[in-house]
Amino acid sequence: MILLSRILEKLDRMEKRLDALESTTAQKRTTLTKAPTKTFADYIRVPEKADEILAQMHRWIDKTYRVKALVYIKAAVEAKVLTRPPFVVADAEFPGHLGGQSLYYVYAGEPMSFAHEEDLEKLKEAVVLLESIAEHN
Repeated sequence: MILLSRILEKLDRMEKRLDALESTTAQKRTTLTKAPTKTFADYIRVPEKADEILAQMHRWIDKTYRVKALVYIKAAVEAKVLTRPPFVVADAEFPGHLGGQSLYYVYAGEPMSFAHEEDLEKLKEAVVLLESIAEHN
């Protein structure tokens, strides 16, 4: 009877530890998958033109993928209409269009990351257009 009592006590302690472990794991999972607290529009540096700039970004990015889409993020940063948002924020705005996190940070952050003439030309054109949107009142 004493042995059975000890076994039941030990099982009870193990169950409590397992419950605590499951709770901690669930909290970590929630923290890791937490949605960004800021939106992409919050990173636009010209708040009065945010809707227009965001609409233009969607016109470009919604029909392109990976490096071809990242040209426009880079253009917005170079035109000084966008502070580069973290990948999770940009990916939430343009899901599936920006490639992976490492690709995003390489192409959106490096000054000379685009090598193809076509990409460089699109970058220049996009910078000019975004600057003109930001300047028009």
